[in-house]
Amino acid sequence: MSDFGNDKGRIVKAVMIGVLSSVVLAVLLTCLFSMMLNMMSGIPYDIIDYVMVAIEGFSVLIGAYIACVIAKSKGLIIGTLCGAISLLIVFAVGMSMTKNNIGLLTVIRSAVMLLCGIIGGITGVNRKERVRIK
Repeated sequence: MSDFGNDKGRIVKAVMIGVLSSVVLAVLLTCLFSMMLNMMSGIPYDIIDYVMVAIEGFSVLIGAYIACVIAKSKGLIIGTLCGAISLLIVFAVGMSMTKNNIGLLTVIRSAVMLLCGIIGGITGVNRKERVRIK
């Protein structure tokens, strides 16, 4: 447990950078998808929710990967934290914009984001090369 106390600052910094990169990537991919949806008329609007789940999952995967490359250890914990914090941000923004109830898509979104965070964390720790950020 004392090992976690010594690395607390580095872990917090890595999680914050991972969540920030995840949110920025999600916003960029959402803008790209909305431009594509606006230009093409053949895309059915029923797939918007599922594409958004995929975008959020991919962005959390990349954010957790970046965080674990920075932290160099504890990939499962850091990946889960990145996924959970990103999920809370998406959930808070979504609940402030609409009055819809929590449904099956929210459960699927939660599972995808947490699982992608865990996968990104584990793959980020198991990298051969290390990145040094002070």
